Amino acid sequence: MSDPPPDRGSAPSGGPVPSVTPAGGNVDAASTAATAAQQRRDRLAALPPGVLMDAQTPVQPRPNLGSMLFLTAFFFFMSGGNNMPETQIVVGPDGQIKPRVTELDMARTYVDEYKGWMNGTGNWTEVETPVLLPSSIIPPEYQHDSSNSFFTNITGFYREAKIHLVNLLDPPTSDNHFFRQVHLPNLNTSSWNETLAEELRGSWDWAGVDKWDLNLREREVEGNMRDWTWVKGGATLSSGEENIDYNFFGLHHLANGTYELFAKADGVKIDIRNIPRLYPSHHNETAQIILAELEKELSIQEGNLLLSDIKDDESTETRCPLLIHLSLPPLPVGWSSEAIELYESEMRDPTGIRSSLIRPPNYWDGVGLGGVVIADECGWAFGFDRGTGVKIDDFWRKSIDYAAFATVCQLVVLVLLVRQMEATRTPSTLAKVSLWSIVIMGISDSWIFSAHVVVGIMSDNRASMAMLVPGFLCLCSAIVFGPRYAVLLHRIQAPESVIPPRPTPSPSPAPASTEPGTLPLPAAAVQPTPAPSEPISTRARNLFADHPGIRWLGALFFVFFIFQVALVPSIVPFFLFGMYSFWIPQIWRNARRGTSHALDHTFVIGTSLGRLGLPLYAFACPDNVFFIKTTPWVWGLVAWQWFQIMVMIAQERFGPAFFLPKSFAPEELYNYHPLLPPADPENPTSLSAGAEKTCSICMEEVDTRPGPSSEVLLGINPRRSYALAPCHHLFHTKCLQQWLAIKTICPLCKRSLPPL
Repeated sequence: MSDPPPDRGSAPSGGPVPSVTPAGGNVDAASTAATAAQQRRDRLAALPPGVLMDAQTPVQPRPNLGSMLFLTAFFFFMSGGNNMPETQIVVGPDGQIKPRVTELDMARTYVDEYKGWMNGTGNWTEVETPVLLPSSIIPPEYQHDSSNSFFTNITGFYREAKIHLVNLLDPPTSDNHFFRQVHLPNLNTSSWNETLAEELRGSWDWAGVDKWDLNLREREVEGNMRDWTWVKGGATLSSGEENIDYNFFGLHHLANGTYELFAKADGVKIDIRNIPRLYPSHHNETAQIILAELEKELSIQEGNLLLSDIKDDESTETRCPLLIHLSLPPLPVGWSSEAIELYESEMRDPTGIRSSLIRPPNYWDGVGLGGVVIADECGWAFGFDRGTGVKIDDFWRKSIDYAAFATVCQLVVLVLLVRQMEATRTPSTLAKVSLWSIVIMGISDSWIFSAHVVVGIMSDNRASMAMLVPGFLCLCSAIVFGPRYAVLLHRIQAPESVIPPRPTPSPSPAPASTEPGTLPLPAAAVQPTPAPSEPISTRARNLFADHPGIRWLGALFFVFFIFQVALVPSIVPFFLFGMYSFWIPQIWRNARRGTSHALDHTFVIGTSLGRLGLPLYAFACPDNVFFIKTTPWVWGLVAWQWFQIMVMIAQERFGPAFFLPKSFAPEELYNYHPLLPPADPENPTSLSAGAEKTCSICMEEVDTRPGPSSEVLLGINPRRSYALAPCHHLFHTKCLQQWLAIKTICPLCKRSLPPL
């Protein structure tokens, strides 16, 4: 049994520790271990105070930024959400302190006030009935007997209505065709507030209103009111080139086919409690509908995850509220509202019976939809008629048809681009293609991609998924294949843009001294010859070469600017003409390098047709889904494209620089198509006299016979079918083109060949 170990704490500090020999152990080994332990303790004792503690303390890990963000978000969302205490006051833009009001607070206030008014216990008071209602001045041809059947739902668009404007402060007597059978009252009385009218009219030119566009959406009202539908939508007033948008709410009375709508300019809140005052004979019934709609809005606000504050009304050109009355024509004889509803339900949810159904009449046919709009308290009114409608089901069908057309166009563009990339894989073929042509195409595809994807994602309708398909194809062209092709072209053509080093100005030799006994001037006195000043273009190139960041920053700014101005109506023609000039860089490259046949004819023509499809649909199709008027300048865009194609074809026929003056033309390149002299038996050195006329690539005979004299003069003679290399080896032109696309040497003698 071994002895217990000695008490280390009883030994004096730094003193020797007696060694203990274990039973049966090795005395030398135990002594060595004890000595090593003592030496270790001596070294530790010699360290400064606190060093040992710091060395034994583990290193704290650095806090992870992702963990911190996760914990911050966790505590934010778990700290009460909408129930967290919030500031009850806000400071307005003018520095005024006012209580904080949310959408939920406003919805509750509206419901409480309206309930109190209906029960007779509240303090809210309904606005008085307008002095002049639009239904009171509707012409007789738009006043229909309620015993007829009417259209039940006209959800969709109503465009290009003709305007009949009247000034209610000085109404006409008989020169207005629309109101010829209506007595228009004169509002310019003692009770008229002209100061308020001028403030409401603002800067908008009411006297110049000439167009009225409408879009609306109907749905069933809350409750059991079967004779009413809830209407929401927007209208656009046009005065020359100026437009202003209005939003409206209202009701459709199915029994007599009339609408009463209340509208305010876009950006101004609409109080739907103004609607019942437009129905003096159905006031209580419409008030119940409005209360149900207010309670529905309150339930929606209570279910929202986040609360938003009430926004102040925006500043608009006019603040005149609009009172709108619409009158639908009765259904033709033989038609019922049930038959029309069956057809429309089949359009929404096809079951296969559409072919057996007769298309119902349109509500704008015949007398059609008519209406009257009054700018309340502003002194203006107008009637409208003879517009054209587009039902919502037809609109979605046309949108899907457009998406299919755009898909075909973009698919053609994408397939041809991939084929062109496959056809130009060698450095010799890539050197002929213009980089900027591909870049301009990529910018155009990016813009088309953005437009389609934004519409497909932001809109929730039946055409959303269809719009994403052409957007995806544009994405492939603009993000995947286009940049890849541009990078290949840049790598091959980058050495062309390398600026040679600037020559160092050489010092002028010192003038020799003519006086005897004098030494020549020292070298330090020699004045260097000033370098010639560089042109501005060269200095700009040097700047961009020395600072590539400036070039990329300028490119980003240019793209951002293009996307900002691309949708300005007055800029669109110039933007499209610029985007459809993508063959100009290729024409210029052909002319400056003296080359041709850089791009396949199928790629050139197919790309032009595919890219012209979308602007032709938007600006030449009278029934497009964008509601854009046809414009004649779009045919100028087509002519501009074909002009560029004709120039490239002419470059292949008459030479790449045929349209350039001699000062701008490139150096004369080798002519592969010389006029070969006829066979001369007396001249054994003639190529035609016994020389080899077999193409060594395809091993077929080459025809060198001259064509008619007219073709010789035009330069489009059969000489284009053969190619004579500088080493006097004869080939077919097409064969040599395919060979030079792979190697730039003669297949027989391996001599380097110039571009064909």
